[in-house]
Amino acid sequence: MNNIICEKRVYGDKSKIHTHDYGQLIMPMKGSLNIKTDKKDLSLDDNNIFFLPPDCEHLFNAHDINEFLVLDVPTNLLKKDDMNKIKSGKEITFDDKWQAVKYLLLSEINSGKTSPNLNNLFLYCYGLMIAESKFESVKYIDSHFTEDIDLKKLAQIEHYNPNYYTEWFKNNMGISPSEYIKKLRIDKSKELLLNTDLTILQVGESVGYKYNSSFTRAFKDIENITPKEFRIHSK
Repeated sequence: MNNIICEKRVYGDKSKIHTHDYGQLIMPMKGSLNIKTDKKDLSLDDNNIFFLPPDCEHLFNAHDINEFLVLDVPTNLLKKDDMNKIKSGKEITFDDKWQAVKYLLLSEINSGKTSPNLNNLFLYCYGLMIAESKFESVKYIDSHFTEDIDLKKLAQIEHYNPNYYTEWFKNNMGISPSEYIKKLRIDKSKELLLNTDLTILQVGESVGYKYNSSFTRAFKDIENITPKEFRIHSK
């Protein structure tokens, strides 16, 4: 396949499993579509978009009236390094930018002509897709790092098996989820130590540590000094 194919498609309720040597961007119009890859299992509806990289085996079916806008994308428009990072597919939040893209794609289809604009539109889509470098579970951690975060919850957000999630996180973020959370907490605690008069215990509690000993140990792991020593030396 050398050119992008863009068309409306309807999916049946019988489960099918296959793979193809091109990428596929699936955008919601009506109903929902169940998609399962080796690591992901999700229901695609009007809240999200899904991109399947080339050679990604997937099972799919739909149990209600549905319609999706689908782009079949040749590999010459895809970067191998990007595809390696999303081997099991990439879920994307369907926001106003994507709503505008969908409108433009539908206009191309309704024109009834094969247009070079499709390539340009997809390249814009591709930029949006790759620009969403911060994964949904990472965004969740960034907003809830002071709380007790359940690994199963994080895996569920990414539609991954919990046993695989930690490996996936480390491959993409360079550190484990627990290390990422600890670093966030310590970075925030440093701000509080420098800019407030909270006690060491209060600072630790503010960033999610119930016990002063736990906070001091985590802080020292990152900064090689205790919170008290950091505050004294910085001032």
